[in-house]
Amino acid sequence: MPECIPNKKVMGYLMDKIKIFRVRFIPMEEVDISKDEIMFLDEDIMVTRWDPINPRMDFAKGYSCIYLKKGYKISKIMNKDKELKFWYCDVIQTETDETGKTYRLIDLLLDVKIMPDGQVLVLDMDELAFAMENQLITQDQAIQSLRQCNSLLEQVYSHRLIEEVESIFNRLCK
Repeated sequence: MPECIPNKKVMGYLMDKIKIFRVRFIPMEEVDISKDEIMFLDEDIMVTRWDPINPRMDFAKGYSCIYLKKGYKISKIMNKDKELKFWYCDVIQTETDETGKTYRLIDLLLDVKIMPDGQVLVLDMDELAFAMENQLITQDQAIQSLRQCNSLLEQVYSHRLIEEVESIFNRLCK
């Protein structure tokens, strides 16, 4: 993967003024991920480059394309040599503050993992059930998660999604 060249200004704001938080229900946490490098941001998508929060043996870095309105985050997970390990797709709900400078990416639990050989795995359905049973999420959030996961899978099975995300990454990189 080529190195990306960041645009220092996004939507009229300096990128270092934008805050991003990852919110999870299992485990219950809100983590500031503002150190992720924002490569692009508009009203529809945010593209970031990042290193794992904690060092990992299974991957070393990633790029993410966050579809703010569609409700999913598509991450290209790579090894230290920037070779594809897999694609990881989170079903999310996005909240922004009134200034547009703070983003909360709320993990709606369902995930899709796409292996380099094309194998598609739907993950964490048990977590969604647990979260509903224990009232960690609302019924509306669970329904939203299921509908967005269905939409995501339609895009994955059509083979359009990964092509689109790769095109976005390539456009932002030299």
